[in-house]
Amino acid sequence: MRPLTEKEFKAEAEPVLRQVFTSDNPFAPYPFAKTIPQRRVVFGLEYDLKYTVRPPLIDALVAAASSVGDTGCYFTMLWRMNEEAKGEFNHWYIPFSEISAYKRHDYKMFGSAFNAENVLYSPSGKWGIMTSHEYHGLLGGTQEFMDEVRRRIPNLDEQVYGFLELWQQHKTHNTGAKTDWLPGLLTQIYDEETASEMLRKVDLP
Repeated sequence: MRPLTEKEFKAEAEPVLRQVFTSDNPFAPYPFAKTIPQRRVVFGLEYDLKYTVRPPLIDALVAAASSVGDTGCYFTMLWRMNEEAKGEFNHWYIPFSEISAYKRHDYKMFGSAFNAENVLYSPSGKWGIMTSHEYHGLLGGTQEFMDEVRRRIPNLDEQVYGFLELWQQHKTHNTGAKTDWLPGLLTQIYDEETASEMLRKVDLP
């Protein structure tokens, strides 16, 4: 396990993060880099994707990442702590041989990283997953990476519908819920026609 300072993050990890995500906001309309060919919304309360990725999804990601040549991943908090003031880090490199520390929520190692949006991503820029406080994840990667995830998570492509149903409920019961970012997100994942049809079926945005 290796924590990274902000300077090390800027030099080492941020360039590969930007190969996957151009935004640090899981509610942005166009968060994925254009070079990422496969994109999906990951959703399911059984995964408890609020700020973290749990089994079986984390195991599928590690297996898929290993299949494309990665031996570890970066882990970055999207809401930065002031490391100089608090003595905490915002970024880590996690070898897959030590991924158990992430899976067991090792607060001694990661501090408050599991209490805010964060992202796991490839050191080679081949994949990444961004979590949110609304229990969804944004997953992108190469074709080979995503094929392996699908093999292990067979309902991967259907999870977007549960995500849309949740936001339809937010819209119905919370007049302050913003859904104007959904068309851009779905258009970037699918295409404009498919996105419009998906949103129409659930009366969004």
